[in-house]
Amino acid sequence: MAAATRGLGSTWTLVFSHDPRQKYLLVGDGENDVVWIVDRMDGTVAGKFGHKGHSAGQFALLVSLAMDSKGNLYTSEVAPNSRIQKFILLK
Repeated sequence: MAAATRGLGSTWTLVFSHDPRQKYLLVGDGENDVVWIVDRMDGTVAGKFGHKGHSAGQFALLVSLAMDSKGNLYTSEVAPNSRIQKFILLK
């Protein structure tokens, strides 16, 4: 995802998109604190969201992703935040 990333690397967790074909991978990047949206067919980055920080929509040590049956995405972080955030799928 982020070729210049050092440290602990850029892929910490991933989840498949909610659509029936699971067209995208959502990749949690704990080093850069973003979620990459990657097209599974060709590996291109279709988008990303988030950045380092401690406010809503920001991440500090993003360690896991989960998606529910409605397509809502849940993220979790470890210290210092130790929190879960929910991102609602808008249609």
